Amino acid sequence: MMMALKLPLNPSPLMKRYAVIACITLLVSHGVCAQSSGTQALSKEDLNQINNQPLAPSSRNPAGLGVKEERKPSFEYTDPFGTQIREYRDSNLPTEIEVKSAFGTYEMSPPQTVFPAGGMSSDNLISVPSIRIPLK
Repeated sequence: MMMALKLPLNPSPLMKRYAVIACITLLVSHGVCAQSSGTQALSKEDLNQINNQPLAPSSRNPAGLGVKEERKPSFEYTDPFGTQIREYRDSNLPTEIEVKSAFGTYEMSPPQTVFPAGGMSSDNLISVPSIRIPLK
């Protein structure tokens, strides 16, 4: 089954303009896509030189490798007897304090109840810091 397309015998000036624009667009796009015969393909040496360029240096993510990144304290104090106090303030995390003395190392950090978790009611929230004292 064939359909015949009936075009008007006297096209309007607007239709003529659209036809001219369509023809010009077709010719220009064909010229852009086609390679001119004046350009040369790259030689094998040029392709090898491009392909053998060094890769960009790999980025380092120590946390992704399981290595803990060295934290810098926001406050540090050492008294004359050798006791060191360091305070760590990270963005969006509670403050942690580390004390090193002749008697041992003490770490003061917020308890796990401070961090929001699913299924916990707010009346059970205890905000007393936990202190870890390792015994040797």
